[in-house]
Amino acid sequence: MITRTLDSAALRARLVDRLVADGFLHERRWVHAFRAVPREVFVDAFTVRDPRTGRLTHYDLDADPGPALTAVHGNVALLTQRIAGATATPNAATPARIALLLDRLDVHRGHRVLEIGHGSGYLTALLCHELGHRAVTAVENDPQLVEQVRTRLADLGHRPRLVAGNDAHGAPSTALYDRIVATRGIPWVPPAWLAQVRPGGTILIDVGFLLVRLTVGSDRSAVGRFTDYVTSMNPDLDAGLGGPTVRDIIAEACRRGRRDRGVRPSYLEERSLQCLHAIVFPHVHKAIVYGDDDSVLYALTDAESGAWARAQSDGDGYATVVHGGPRNLWNDLTGLARWWHDRGRPEPTRFGLSVAPDGNHALWIDRPDKVVTRLPVE
Repeated sequence: MITRTLDSAALRARLVDRLVADGFLHERRWVHAFRAVPREVFVDAFTVRDPRTGRLTHYDLDADPGPALTAVHGNVALLTQRIAGATATPNAATPARIALLLDRLDVHRGHRVLEIGHGSGYLTALLCHELGHRAVTAVENDPQLVEQVRTRLADLGHRPRLVAGNDAHGAPSTALYDRIVATRGIPWVPPAWLAQVRPGGTILIDVGFLLVRLTVGSDRSAVGRFTDYVTSMNPDLDAGLGGPTVRDIIAEACRRGRRDRGVRPSYLEERSLQCLHAIVFPHVHKAIVYGDDDSVLYALTDAESGAWARAQSDGDGYATVVHGGPRNLWNDLTGLARWWHDRGRPEPTRFGLSVAPDGNHALWIDRPDKVVTRLPVE
């Protein structure tokens, strides 16, 4: 146990040094918190995906603590073991993403924070370490996960308020909060959150692979800009990682349907455009498969409308498109791409989000009165 504790401290120090060098950790208080909070307390058996090969490696801290402890302190996301009877498998975000959230949250002692979806509980512990556990409330959909995290936080001496319930409802009984932070990506801001933040307070969320920081007004509206890329854009998700796999998307899109020939813009894979597409069409899942002959297969599915499309590129800037359902998802994608290209391929930081008190969302560019489109919610 002593050796494991010493190894953990050394590995935490190495991880912190990397986060500082890579520009994710800036403030001394968060450096101290990352050094102090042992990440391994919040996981036991888990899986790590190699970002280069996609290979999955399984670890167990009890059965083989050495390699597992090293993996825990890598800057990687951890797919943690499913709790028996639970409805979800918690996914521990990368330390870099958590450090970025804390930096952009701009939270200080005296603030009260609501964390949406506490997952493994690691971010909760960091917040408790800096703010004190009485300042922290977290809501999670799965009651069994809540109890597991409650026990693990208590082992470190932290007893924040943990609520089992629909995270879209927030935690109104202990509002108002100075900050709300969502630890997993969401397509929109539930209107219930707006009423739970003090005027001038902040909502920090991940929408469409981008972080957006919203300031809540006295009328319970919220407005703010996108600030950073925060999430892997690789849709090759394994079962339990939170979405359909590439195989699922391709299988759904490989059906008989209407056949067309459409333009394939050369800039279709640009990161900024892919983020914009995820914001404007939040229900659409996309997979891109590159062939050895430089061909590209695009597969798109929309669980909400039932629409699907696949497009096989050729060598002259066109693609053969087969699609079905009430909308042509390929036309949606290429139409947005042309709009983005014609405006000089704007970076995500030029865009922002406005949320009305009734929950309506508007995407804008440069300033809030330059609305690009209204976004679908629900």
